[in-house]
Amino acid sequence: MKSVFAKIMQHPLSVLYSALLLFFALFTSGTALSGRTWDAALVDLVMAVLLICSMLRKITCNSERKVTFPEHAGAWGLVIFANLLMLISEGGFLGDLLRSCTFVILFCGTVLYFSGKNVLSACLLPTFWCCIFIPYHEEFMLMASYPLRLSATMLSALMLKGCGLNVVCSGSSLHLVNLDIAITDACSGINQLDAFILIAYIAVRIMHRKFYCQLLHFAFIIPAIIIGNAFRIVLTVLLFQKLGETVLNNCWHVALGYVQIVMALLFFIAVGKLLKNKPETTEELQEKGQ
Repeated sequence: MKSVFAKIMQHPLSVLYSALLLFFALFTSGTALSGRTWDAALVDLVMAVLLICSMLRKITCNSERKVTFPEHAGAWGLVIFANLLMLISEGGFLGDLLRSCTFVILFCGTVLYFSGKNVLSACLLPTFWCCIFIPYHEEFMLMASYPLRLSATMLSALMLKGCGLNVVCSGSSLHLVNLDIAITDACSGINQLDAFILIAYIAVRIMHRKFYCQLLHFAFIIPAIIIGNAFRIVLTVLLFQKLGETVLNNCWHVALGYVQIVMALLFFIAVGKLLKNKPETTEELQEKGQ
């Protein structure tokens, strides 16, 4: 523990960057923490802490070096670009988002000027999460909701047709002979997306060491949620055929929601296992031989 603390103290600016990002995340999520979406905001904050800790680990693993002239020039370019963005920003959602992007660019320019490109690359993901995603959490979720519902509806329609059922897909609704199902925002899997992102990030960091494997595995979050939701819809229809309208009550709905989460997690972990057990390349075998 002392050695970790000593390494962090060798990079005092990284402590300042971490404190600024954590303060911004706490400040922007304050309203959500006191409202009905406190659970999602809490998950976002936990994710922010994990990303900041990962950033500190990457920074402390690299030895300090002098910032080069191209890096100074790039930092000044980012500052000038941020000022231009500020001049054209207007009101409304897009204007607010543009101002947040301006702050991110200024922050990145500052990091690049004082600490160089290696530290900047470590700061990019936590900066995006704390300064862009958390403040506009609801907007991002609303934008993702309809594509998730539409994809899950189409996939479940194909699966039901494969089961021999006559089904018509219309937008995010399914029409059967004796049943109509509308996939709402609450049923799209969007409410579980925050927790799923957190679990997926932890799983990816545990299962893979190489960055490209982590990135490829993490990209399967959305397909996993779509497949889990489609499985829940198909299971609801099949149970309705056997048990009738009792399947549509709240208890069954909640239980099938848990089934959706379990199926999505199983699919995501299975993809990670396949990526982890992929054949090694010639370069990787040579590295092991050395």
